[in-house]
Amino acid sequence: MSWYRQFDLVWFPVVDFERAKKFYQEDLGFELVLEDEDSKWAEFQISPGAKIAIHGVKATNANPVGALVLDVENIEKSELTLAGKGIKLFNKEEIPGLAKLASFNDPDGNVIQLSQSLVG
Repeated sequence: MSWYRQFDLVWFPVVDFERAKKFYQEDLGFELVLEDEDSKWAEFQISPGAKIAIHGVKATNANPVGALVLDVENIEKSELTLAGKGIKLFNKEEIPGLAKLASFNDPDGNVIQLSQSLVG
């Protein structure tokens, strides 16, 4: 038996809580499932069993320490959808036979990476 039950969420610090909340809810289309204005905390359901949260802080570290990775069916289609919202991808690469990858940043510079499996 494991010492933990299951994955809960990944969270990012954000400087402008309202701007970040709008980005995740409106631009990316994630469902807002919990919000506490007093503590500047919001959680978004990405898929069953997977959430991302944002926490309003006074300042963030300029160098991201991790990334949220989203599995996508087709990187090119995802890029077109995001481009329509003014979001540009960077670090586009292909690991032959394994995956296509591309990244973008949220308004605070946190990295969100797209991954398209090439296996099978």
